[in-house]
Amino acid sequence: MTTLLHFLVEGIACAIPNEHALFVVQMVAFAQPDIPARGVAGKVNIEGSIYPVYSLRQLFGFSERSPRSSDVLIITEAGPVTVALWVDETSDIMDSSAHVDAESSSELTGLHITSDGVVIIDDLPLFLLKSDPEKIHAALPSPCKESAVETEYPERVQAILEKRARKIARPVGAEDQAVPVEILKFRLAYQEYAFSMEYIREVVLTGEITPVPGTPRYIAGICAIRGEIISLVDLREFFKIRGKGLTDLNRVIVISDRTITFGILADFITGIGTIRKEMLSPVRQGQTQIAERYTLGAVNDLIVLDVAALLKDPAMVVSSTAIERPISN
Repeated sequence: MTTLLHFLVEGIACAIPNEHALFVVQMVAFAQPDIPARGVAGKVNIEGSIYPVYSLRQLFGFSERSPRSSDVLIITEAGPVTVALWVDETSDIMDSSAHVDAESSSELTGLHITSDGVVIIDDLPLFLLKSDPEKIHAALPSPCKESAVETEYPERVQAILEKRARKIARPVGAEDQAVPVEILKFRLAYQEYAFSMEYIREVVLTGEITPVPGTPRYIAGICAIRGEIISLVDLREFFKIRGKGLTDLNRVIVISDRTITFGILADFITGIGTIRKEMLSPVRQGQTQIAERYTLGAVNDLIVLDVAALLKDPAMVVSSTAIERPISN
């Protein structure tokens, strides 16, 4: 089973293996490429590194358009090089065991289409080198979401993208440069939170959960993930958060510091991205019921949690005695 980073291109559900994705940034203004190449829309400077920007719209055979402020760039490995994929938006990180639609995928290079209509680019270097936009366009499934219509004025959009580009292009090592932190964003009881990717081992769908008698209510139980038994923590119960949320906690974010490992239950994953520590401001009063010692701060409505504090809290760990205790039916 492969963990995929999902995104949209012209309303069509797409994905790449999450293991190759490095981080995601909001769209910025980019320069013209040094050498014109198929699918390359330009080049972008991120923290002093220059990446070619590949437009998946072009490679999928859609007509070109100008970047929108809502677009995103997925910075990902493509074999020995790193590239930026220009997409409409990211949507989720989740496991996939879907079957391939053999008929629609037989003549495609570097990608396949699942039976439920997801375009998975499973060999990005081959796709960028040899894909045929006309064949891909003819094989694309129907959009799963109506494509957004940009309502901002072009001049305003360009000004936003240029401002972002100036902020993100500062050379690594500059005295005023803060190291960006990669984060995973998720939703819990209608509030968006984030964890530092440094502590995240993987994200999986919630499987069978075995309750453990005698443990606190916030320990939802234990489950087996890749042969390892870990405890699952419901932060809603731990912090007495009111409200159920949009789903029934169908994602497990496995966090670890290589000594302690457990899973955090979440409604769903909302994306990955980067922030700088100087962007964080104190959490507003009433913004969350999570105790201050477990938060690093907030970026607008996004609350960044202190994963290290959670991992150090002994209340989060189910003892081996409890795990080994027989579960009565």
